[in-house]
Amino acid sequence: MVLELAALAFASFVVALSGALMPGPVLAVTLAGSRRRGFWFGPLVVLGHALVELPLVLLLYLGLGEALTSTWIVIAIGCVGAVAMVWMAVGMLRQTRHVDDPDAHLRGVLRFGAVPSGAVTSLLNPYWYLWWVTIGAVMVASAQAAGWLGLIVFFAGHISGDFLWYSVVSFGVSRGRRYLQGRLYKGLLIGCAVILIVMAGLFARLSVQEGWDALVG
Repeated sequence: MVLELAALAFASFVVALSGALMPGPVLAVTLAGSRRRGFWFGPLVVLGHALVELPLVLLLYLGLGEALTSTWIVIAIGCVGAVAMVWMAVGMLRQTRHVDDPDAHLRGVLRFGAVPSGAVTSLLNPYWYLWWVTIGAVMVASAQAAGWLGLIVFFAGHISGDFLWYSVVSFGVSRGRRYLQGRLYKGLLIGCAVILIVMAGLFARLSVQEGWDALVG
């Protein structure tokens, strides 16, 4: 049992990186916040991220995954998430005109602090939701063999992967924030904004296609 739990923790840790390494709203808010507020912004973002992941994991464990994959729920999340990501991207592009103002890029997205920012940007990311009802659901199902202990070990391993990645990002940005100025930081903002817009387009297309299939199917 100990070896099985250790293997589960390691697997969940490694697989979690597949989600954490995907650029999106959580990464964008971590980059922006860590530059101004320092290293601890990243770990606190992960705390907010975990607070919204835990209820979803419990729902999957209790067998409610089928309801979460309802066509109309997927469509709604895709549409809302796409709009939110475009809104964030536009805000970041606007802030490229004020890169010399260290507080400019924090307005709006970060006004409520690190923990709420981590929670909100997770909920507004359709990729996060789809990851959990696909890859995450499979991992939760594998943890069920060990009962609640398996679920705890799985979740601890998963959050550790997120914590490690975003702590590394936050540390790097906070230590190098004196270098993240001018054109370099402007390029970083534009890069994040472009990624968000591309993701928004993909999820908007998915929502339209799902809606069309549901109507004509």
